[in-house]
Amino acid sequence: MTESATEWSGEHTGRRSWSVAASLLKGVGTGLVAGMASFVYNMSDLMAVNVDPTLLLVVTMLSGVFAHLLSKTLRESIRVGLVGYFSGGATIVAAWIAPLWMVPYSSGAREILLPKLAGEAVTAAFLVYTATFFGAYLAAVTVEAYL
Repeated sequence: MTESATEWSGEHTGRRSWSVAASLLKGVGTGLVAGMASFVYNMSDLMAVNVDPTLLLVVTMLSGVFAHLLSKTLRESIRVGLVGYFSGGATIVAAWIAPLWMVPYSSGAREILLPKLAGEAVTAAFLVYTATFFGAYLAAVTVEAYL
């Protein structure tokens, strides 16, 4: 038996680590795009261009669809979808509370504002982001299952 025909060659392990790394990169990419689109949708008064904010929900939905379409297997799709969801949620929360450290607030003001802003960020992430990202992702999985 040759080395390439066994599990000892390391080729299988290398291929698996590349697959996991690719899944993580796809998930983080879709999550960052969806998270920022959802953040700007929730804070639409910060938009510089006069555009309908519902277009940003379309971007969030497309990120959920791409989380499935960029994957080769259902296992990878689930991995990419979950990584995308959690990285997008973290992006929303980070973008929401980042001004507390970018603007020169006193430490007392930060302590007062942090719970309020973190609560608003988590609520916005749960209500808008979860529904649009997972709704589009699950719709893409369902449509592909029937095709």
